[in-house]
Amino acid sequence: MKITNRYVQWWATGLIVVGAVLLIVVFVSAFVIVNDPGTYYDEWVPAEGPEGPEASFDWASSDLVVEFVDTSSTGGADLERWIWDFGDGAESTDPSPSHQFGEDGEFTVTLEVADENGLASQAAATVGVEIGAENSGNGVLGLNDLADSVIEAVERAAKGGGVVLLVIGLFVVLTMIGGRLLHQGVRTLRPIPDRISVKVRPKRLELAMTQPEDEASGTAKTPVPPPSQSCGSAPNGASDHPKSGA
Repeated sequence: MKITNRYVQWWATGLIVVGAVLLIVVFVSAFVIVNDPGTYYDEWVPAEGPEGPEASFDWASSDLVVEFVDTSSTGGADLERWIWDFGDGAESTDPSPSHQFGEDGEFTVTLEVADENGLASQAAATVGVEIGAENSGNGVLGLNDLADSVIEAVERAAKGGGVVLLVIGLFVVLTMIGGRLLHQGVRTLRPIPDRISVKVRPKRLELAMTQPEDEASGTAKTPVPPPSQSCGSAPNGASDHPKSGA
């Protein structure tokens, strides 16, 4: 059946266009997010407050002299303070100092850095010195800072999980809406013929199947005889007993 109303055709075409555009937007957005989830995750779940620094350093020894190089990474602000503790009672506030130990041995050296926002971080390393030997190593993030980083990451992941579920749910809903609009538009342009349901009782169906056979064979259907009379009655009003002789 062709549709002659142009407004109905425009409406159906509009449904198809809107549904198709909605599906395309959903699929393209999902593809882009899957290819670069980290960027969108940082935008959806930003870190609370400014990001702090992360302390680290390298060291190299020759005899009892050790050269330290600060390799700390900055956060939301530049570093403004360095505090070195060489483990032998000496300290320094230089970014990359040099220190001479008084004897062979192993010393725990720590570096604490702070930025302009007042956020601090600490790194530590075991430095071994020996006369006539050269060693090197690096300082790793302190246990306290590492624990704080893990806790912050877990809390952020918990919040991010809810955001991710909301985004997935939104994509599912938009996909269902787009598919529904597209389906409705196609059905409006190409409607499905109406279905007629006919219920036939078994007795009528049997009669409809037997009557054509009787008509084809030319035989008339024999009428059903009436029910027979009971054994105690005689036909035509005859008596049940024979007449007695005169």
